[in-house]
Amino acid sequence: MPKQKKSRKEPKQLKKMPEQLQKRLDAYLEKRGRGRPTKVERTTVTGRADNYREALGTVWLPLSGHLLGAKNEGEVVAAFEQHGQPYANNFVPRLAAEILAVIRESSFPQRAKAQIRFLADSIAGMPEISARRSRDICMEDRQREAAKSSHKILRKEFYVECSCGYKGPALNDACRKCGAAIDFVPNILLGGVLA
Repeated sequence: MPKQKKSRKEPKQLKKMPEQLQKRLDAYLEKRGRGRPTKVERTTVTGRADNYREALGTVWLPLSGHLLGAKNEGEVVAAFEQHGQPYANNFVPRLAAEILAVIRESSFPQRAKAQIRFLADSIAGMPEISARRSRDICMEDRQREAAKSSHKILRKEFYVECSCGYKGPALNDACRKCGAAIDFVPNILLGGVLA
């Protein structure tokens, strides 16, 4: 049977894909500007640290004696599996070596609350970043949150031109002179005209 020729031309392939399609899903991990490339997002580290603090705070009393006495990774895993339920799967066996290294640091605190904070902040970024860098990220983000203003907006004002002749700032979304209310606030903000 002879080959048949195509009657119409095939569309030309796009030589270059649009920029939007060229971006990879993990593009945020690529190197941006100067310095080392980002391995993990700061918000991920602080979020994990907060979750780990809560989980460790719940099971620390029965867990701490066995965990702090651990001499190898197997004992860390056993301590979590026996005394750290239901949170054992969050920590071991994936982070057993890192947990052992953190509790053996010379700067590991003596008091229970400080131990929980130190351990949670240290392992929050692991294994992508070091324990020290993880603690630094958590500290910087918590300081940034504490530095935010505690004040909030109590009242917003708009400049109005009323049919009564008043031109000036509104009071409680109404004309200061006659009290006529502003009906279509979103329409005004988007540039619409009142009818």
